[in-house]
Amino acid sequence: MRPSLLLIALIAGLTACERESLYGGSDFSQNVHDSFADCNEAEIKRLAMAHNIQTAFGRCGSNRFSHFAWSPDGIHLYFQLTHGAHILNGEEKTITTVPTEGPTSGAAWLSPDILAIPLPPAEGKSEERIAIYNRAAAAIEMREITVSHPADLAPLSSGLIFTALDDDGARRPYTMDLNTGDVSRAFPWLTEPVTKLNIAEKADLLSWSSEKGAELVKLSSGESLHLFTGVGRAIPHPDGRWVALETEGAEVSHFDQRTWNEISPEARKRELARQEQWAARQPEWVEMSVKPPEVQLFDLESGKSYRITAFWGDDLAWYPSKGLYLAFMMWGIEGKQLNRNIGLTSLAERVRMIDANQMPLGVESVTRTGTGE
Repeated sequence: MRPSLLLIALIAGLTACERESLYGGSDFSQNVHDSFADCNEAEIKRLAMAHNIQTAFGRCGSNRFSHFAWSPDGIHLYFQLTHGAHILNGEEKTITTVPTEGPTSGAAWLSPDILAIPLPPAEGKSEERIAIYNRAAAAIEMREITVSHPADLAPLSSGLIFTALDDDGARRPYTMDLNTGDVSRAFPWLTEPVTKLNIAEKADLLSWSSEKGAELVKLSSGESLHLFTGVGRAIPHPDGRWVALETEGAEVSHFDQRTWNEISPEARKRELARQEQWAARQPEWVEMSVKPPEVQLFDLESGKSYRITAFWGDDLAWYPSKGLYLAFMMWGIEGKQLNRNIGLTSLAERVRMIDANQMPLGVESVTRTGTGE
């Protein structure tokens, strides 16, 4: 199914996750947004359409997801809430509950039917587990692991790759043989601890994050290609040209956010002056601003970087479809924080314009300072 048809089906058939007992935690920014801003479904629809963004769930539902992952065929959407995990079927417009305890981090699809899900220890045990869940057969196999706090799960031709804490509390990459459950250290040339790990096996690319930033290397050799300083996570596309980058955007006010054409420049200037006077009267403990999650794109062919100004989001992932589709946890559009949702957008037209030496609406060039750039 094409991404556009799938997401339209989801929106038409599903409203949102409504049960309060399933809601995830939220940060100060989200709490302020919930307290001071009424959700305007028409506004979200207008802004999303203006920037070719499709949303998977109801625009004004309490969509407080912690993780999500699209299946390799692009039909099933796995998502996690505080007390469990669920799978949305885009063709049948149904949601089923994954029959496990609450996952400890994000899951990974190993095939269109099989998920790997990190779980806490079973009652009375100390070893954490990774569940291999067959959605079609409704069957689960448990694999106990000797390392702790598994995260960054991803499929690998030889099985499963993930990161976990070793005996010294350092996060390292590991692989699991799905037939035996055996776990072993991966990438002997990667000696430093990591915080995030992303792989594009087809493109022979691997990235990890550390205190230095996000580093991109050749998967087969460990040859360093780029170090993206100030970047929390780098996600290489399977085709090997584009890398999506997660970083912090410029500060914006919690209490005064406007879309691009909402008011005139003159009115905006007067409003900012009033805002500064109001802010000066607030106690020191009040958080006046937030740095939204910014999306950047790096072109491995040209070495150029671009900032997405049309929308904010994180938990980036490349949607498994022909073309250049980016999935993300939506934070806002056009400089305004909106109700949380899982978004999907095509970058094909933006890339076509960049290749034609034109700058698309909602994109701007960025000069990066990391090595290899």
